[in-house]
Amino acid sequence: MTAVPGGALRDDYEGRAGRGEGRVPVLTGRPEPRGHRRPSDSPVRQAAAGWAIAFGVLGLGYRLLLVRGEVPPGDGAEAAAGLAALRIAQGQELPLFLDSARFMGSLQAFLAAPFVRVLGTDWWSVRLPALICFAGFLLAAYMLLRRLYTPWFAALSVGLFALGSDRVIRDEVTGAGAYPEMLFAVALLTLLTVRLAGAELKHPGLGLFGWGILAGLMIWTHLWVLPFVGAAAVMLLLSFRRALVWLIVATGTLVGVVPLIAYAVLGSPRNPLQLIVLASGNLIQMPLADRATGTLFTAIPLSTGLCAPGECVAWQAWWGPAYLALLLIALISAIRGLGNAPVGAVPRQAGRLVLIIGAAVTLGGFLATGDSALTPEISAKNLHYTLIALPAVLWPLWRAAARLWGRRARTAFAAFTGLTGSVVLAAVLALAVAATATLILNAPGLSASADDDRELVAALDATGATRIYSDRDTCDRVIFITGERVICAVIDARLNQRGDRFPAYSAVVRAAPNPAYVLLAGSDTDTTFAAFLDRTTRIFDITPAGGYLIYQEDL
Repeated sequence: MTAVPGGALRDDYEGRAGRGEGRVPVLTGRPEPRGHRRPSDSPVRQAAAGWAIAFGVLGLGYRLLLVRGEVPPGDGAEAAAGLAALRIAQGQELPLFLDSARFMGSLQAFLAAPFVRVLGTDWWSVRLPALICFAGFLLAAYMLLRRLYTPWFAALSVGLFALGSDRVIRDEVTGAGAYPEMLFAVALLTLLTVRLAGAELKHPGLGLFGWGILAGLMIWTHLWVLPFVGAAAVMLLLSFRRALVWLIVATGTLVGVVPLIAYAVLGSPRNPLQLIVLASGNLIQMPLADRATGTLFTAIPLSTGLCAPGECVAWQAWWGPAYLALLLIALISAIRGLGNAPVGAVPRQAGRLVLIIGAAVTLGGFLATGDSALTPEISAKNLHYTLIALPAVLWPLWRAAARLWGRRARTAFAAFTGLTGSVVLAAVLALAVAATATLILNAPGLSASADDDRELVAALDATGATRIYSDRDTCDRVIFITGERVICAVIDARLNQRGDRFPAYSAVVRAAPNPAYVLLAGSDTDTTFAAFLDRTTRIFDITPAGGYLIYQEDL
């Protein structure tokens, strides 16, 4: 292994800033002096960038292997996004949302449409855009964290991002919409904000317009990104106080939210806050203690990638309270740093605050929802965007460890905090590695449902059933996998037709002369249908396949 250069753990940026070097002029266009050595030319930065690239390649390769092994398996939400992409690719329609609640914008479907057109209705078609967004996230995250902290800490963060537990991988590689592309967008928007505030762009007008477009697209796609958009907007507002600047930003934002404007004009507009409430389950009143328990001991460890698939045991759940304490420490440190920062370091300290405040507000919003108590294992996905703030939470540990190992801990208290920081940081990395290894070991079992889907489709083809009734998740998967060769209408446990994402499908099935019923064996719907068979004189052929029972009337 290559040795880390001496002093790599030291806060390289702050050391230079204290000597009056390396400061970035704020809101000015002053050129660099002759003979100035660009930061990218530093051997320390080059070495750190090399490690970051290696970590990034490993992380992307790991995800490619998982997708190739159909882990995680495709579900109905991902299939619905794929069907929306198919309809876009065929020129049939331009859906503005991926869900019936009009909560999640269809950006993912537009990104996947070219791949669906070329590759057809395969899970790769909807997951390749997600993988590209993950690669973009790693690049944007490294560039951002290198500016806000130090090169080696940024490289370590990329290494942590390269790992992936079940919950994190599901949000990063599945093409169900919002999560893969919005994690990239949050990192990119924060990076753009810091660069604009630090006068690093040659064409700030274009940067401001692009900032507005990106923010608008984020607002349309998923309202859970609002805390990060709002924090970045405040930073931009305090950096640029001219009306022209904000006119440019507002114009770009209007361009980004054109889908929402179109929906308001053509559809039935709803209050965005009401959408958040409906989508988060906040209408169900739960005790604060239950919500806090679900948030701290399940949702935070899961969303940061430190737990096994679907659960957090006691030796992993401790991270939730520790995360909250470190977030508070990082917030206090960033506020003090901003107050004491020289002019050139203000964008850097403010950028740290954007990440911390964005994560804190997101956590507060999540804690207010009923789902934080009822289904924290599933709703932890709404904390996915706080992943970009994980380095800000770990930064106090890194700095404490750096003082100890850099022999700058001159007091017993400093030595104690340095040792504590080292142990906790090592424990976090160990938990992330263990969660990743657990997912790899469980991969064969997780991909079994993909085999069941193939068996089901083969049985449908063998029986000639192309028009079927089933539950919504199964309907979406079967229609997508078969490329609309098999059309499915949704029924509930009482055999009533309801819940179709695309109403046109139910009309096609109702018009069919002999549609089949594809029911999960042992489900409530299957039990209801079995009771119906006991009361009717009609005769049905029953074909088991992939955990389902195919009921087809014998005419």
